[in-house]
Amino acid sequence: MHKPVGLKMLAEELGVDVSTVSRALRDDPRVKSETRRAVQDLAQRYDYRPNAAARALRGGKSGRVAVLLSPPQQRFASPIFLELLSTLDQHLRDKGLHLAVFAARTRDEEASIVRQIVDERLADGLILGRTRTEDERVQLLLKAGLPFITFGTTDWPDRHPLVEIDYAEAGRIAIGALGETPAEETHVLSAPEGLNFADNYVLGALQKAASRGDPTPTVWRIEMTEKAGEETAARILESGKRVAFACIQDSIAFGVFRAAAFAGRVVGRDLTVFGGQNFPGSEHTAPPLSTFSTEDTRVAELLSKVMIRRLDATDPAQSGGFERHEIKPTPLLRQSHIFQA
Repeated sequence: MHKPVGLKMLAEELGVDVSTVSRALRDDPRVKSETRRAVQDLAQRYDYRPNAAARALRGGKSGRVAVLLSPPQQRFASPIFLELLSTLDQHLRDKGLHLAVFAARTRDEEASIVRQIVDERLADGLILGRTRTEDERVQLLLKAGLPFITFGTTDWPDRHPLVEIDYAEAGRIAIGALGETPAEETHVLSAPEGLNFADNYVLGALQKAASRGDPTPTVWRIEMTEKAGEETAARILESGKRVAFACIQDSIAFGVFRAAAFAGRVVGRDLTVFGGQNFPGSEHTAPPLSTFSTEDTRVAELLSKVMIRRLDATDPAQSGGFERHEIKPTPLLRQSHIFQA
């Protein structure tokens, strides 16, 4: 029995994206004429026929809402997104809708996935996280007119609904807590530049240090992984100084704990650590990790309900505009942020 010919097979043989094949088969003028001819000729040669489900998708609603997970996906996945997927799935099923999850391997791949969702009509709405400056994904969605919401602010906050956490406040909380027992040096371990929440965290941390008259912290822009936290902390701890670490996410803080253990340094004696997002297990480190809560359940409920309201809305401009919600982080002061007597 011959394997059915699909878009992916055509794309692989021609060395182009699946979305390009899809557009070429629809004679989309955005695709170069020679590429359209090559795709259509190959489809005819293989007697390619879209299945009934695909035709239904192109002709109407898919009955799905998509969530795009940004990299890195790792063993310490953000509790916010885990809570979101579970909560959103429950709300969607109540509405007779289904959840579709897309996970990008690299940041560069995310825009391509969004194009495919739009071109193939794989979802009726989309939730994006980890927004960034001049976000290409958002620009694509605005142009396509696909309903979407972002978890984080964008350059176009008046053109779509959004839910965001005040990460500038999170940065201020971390530096304020670490300043209770000052270190010789303070280091801010944040996510890569261009991610809006990470840029805001750094801004808030630097603002707090300046307002206290403290020396300017050293800022490190790294991936939010345990490995990146461990490698960065290992370099910092080589100085032998008493240092403080403000970590945007607990995954990074766990890496700092690990680096300290390998270096024979003790948290609370030789260094202090403040984490972020209150990951499971953060209260069981030694000493318990001080961090901030992002109220995961509340955020997940809010994102789910805003998405459903966006799908139901016909003209947001006539109903008071797009929704915008900001969540304030809550400090969870345990023991790791202070030097013990």
